[in-house]
Amino acid sequence: MLLINGAALKLKALQITASQELASEDASGQSSSTDSAETGAKAKMLSVAGFIPFTEVAQLSDLFNMAEATEAGARMIYRISNHTASALGVKQVRFASKIDAVEQQTTRQWRVSFTLSEYRSVPEKKEQRLPQATANQQGGEVEQSGVQYASLDKLLTENFGELRT
Repeated sequence: MLLINGAALKLKALQITASQELASEDASGQSSSTDSAETGAKAKMLSVAGFIPFTEVAQLSDLFNMAEATEAGARMIYRISNHTASALGVKQVRFASKIDAVEQQTTRQWRVSFTLSEYRSVPEKKEQRLPQATANQQGGEVEQSGVQYASLDKLLTENFGELRT
């Protein structure tokens, strides 16, 4: 069973597939090394598939309306309840990628498939809790605000002045 914002999605033969991209970049340069730099764990994705009978037209319409819904210019965020989602710690999702409804004439139903993307994933929350790293400041004049600005012209003028004397 799949609940979205407390409403049951009554899909026959419900199938949910979970996936997560573990992003990395090649760190080998021009060598044949297999080193890679981890760039973080991305949001979990839930691919949902199932069937809606032709007699349940309103359910298909509601599903597409949910997928299209926006709030403040962004896709609507939904609470989700499902065994797979719970096992992975997914509590909030957005519709992502695309939604399909393919007519199955022989069985008089639509084969519906869509993807839900995790909103505010656990790795994202952990990253937001980390303290902000301060940038290294290069030499130069210190303004009253306490921020240093590199002053290449001034340094060059001083150095040339010392060389001339």
